Amino acid sequence: MTKTLRKKTPERAKILSALCLGALILYALARIPWIAEHVFARGVTRWLSFLLNRLTNVIPVSLYEIAAAVLVAGGVVLLVFLVAFLAKKNYARAGIWLYRTAVAALAALLSFGVLYAPLYARENADAALGLKTDVTEQSLFAAAEYYVSALNETSARLGRDESGNVLPTCGFAELSRKLNDCYDAFGGGYFADYEVRPKAVLLSVPMSYLGITGIYFPFTAEANVNVNIPCYEIPCTAAHEMAHAKGVSRENEANIVSYAVCILSEDDYFRYSGLMNAAAILLNALPDGQYETLRGRLDEKVLREYADARAHYEKYEGFIDSLSSFFNDLFLKANGVPSGTASYGETAESLVALYEKIKNAADC
Repeated sequence: MTKTLRKKTPERAKILSALCLGALILYALARIPWIAEHVFARGVTRWLSFLLNRLTNVIPVSLYEIAAAVLVAGGVVLLVFLVAFLAKKNYARAGIWLYRTAVAALAALLSFGVLYAPLYARENADAALGLKTDVTEQSLFAAAEYYVSALNETSARLGRDESGNVLPTCGFAELSRKLNDCYDAFGGGYFADYEVRPKAVLLSVPMSYLGITGIYFPFTAEANVNVNIPCYEIPCTAAHEMAHAKGVSRENEANIVSYAVCILSEDDYFRYSGLMNAAAILLNALPDGQYETLRGRLDEKVLREYADARAHYEKYEGFIDSLSSFFNDLFLKANGVPSGTASYGETAESLVALYEKIKNAADC
């Protein structure tokens, strides 16, 4: 037994070295913009994601949830066995388990390097949306004023529940279909043109404690949505995760894509979702005096919904949420996003550009 293990040790070292070298080469290539865009984003990554998407679209439940549960359970089992082996001084068996774990981790890293990592180095989504402008103090205020006015008008056309919060105009399946139609309207080849069916997560409450409103799982090409969030957030959250599935990895870009999808939609529920986010972001970007002026114009129903949403999220804040945010920050920075989780809010300039695009279209 000992001789067999000794013979296998160099072989295992070679396998681990080959996997590490492969990962290094893959991630180095994925950082080169032209390769990231034309070899991966519009080529290998898109086709593999399409095949995975076709398989998982027909499964009604989220495979991400199952994978997460298996991973947690597997981690606990691994830890128990390692402790048992070490307690019995069975270092050979412990080494085998660690080797298998390392191989599995490197295989996952390589898969991620093909299925998602290259998207961080591709062309900016703003260009695909036709968003470009020089932001001034005047244009920032004008954009914020527009979004506040549009939000009030859209709010007046929607029904509300007994708590004063907006009611959805469609079910989750219909929401998915409509969002796919919105993406189809963009065209141009930047976004993958296959249908993405976002999935409502059954374990939404645990996700809330982790501070996760949605997550794209590249290993199954699934856009997962936490439905334990304010109703008005669901269209934007679904559109955000769909943006990841269609080739947009950076969080700020997925945000602006989701805002554009919803605001440009003809569905008032979608528009309300996008406008609630856009108005809040631009109001917070204004100087204090201008902020107070425009905030004072917001309809009382809108202000109440903002307050209800804030109270909802505060219920789930705590150590677990902070820990999850910490690791997400590390993950984003490791993938070439220097601002980490702060990148989620880096959309003010793009929202001004979206306003300019809407205004120019109306003037034509």
